[in-house]
Amino acid sequence: MNADLPGPSSFEAATSFVPPDKVGEQLPCGPNVEEHVEKIKPFLDAGFDEIALVQIGADHQKPFFEWAEKELLPALREL
Repeated sequence: MNADLPGPSSFEAATSFVPPDKVGEQLPCGPNVEEHVEKIKPFLDAGFDEIALVQIGADHQKPFFEWAEKELLPALREL
């Protein structure tokens, strides 16, 4: 564990300096399949053969995995 971020309160304090729009510039966020494909494709082109899909938020886990299974994963398999 990183000694600089020993707990949730430290992580929350650190994230207060990163506005949500900056996160969205680096990582695909939201239900736009094309955005996810566009941001994941360079990693596949570079030779990566595994990616991690992460949804943080207890109430959104099930809908996220349903969306990923029905929409995102089929689009990624076409690459």
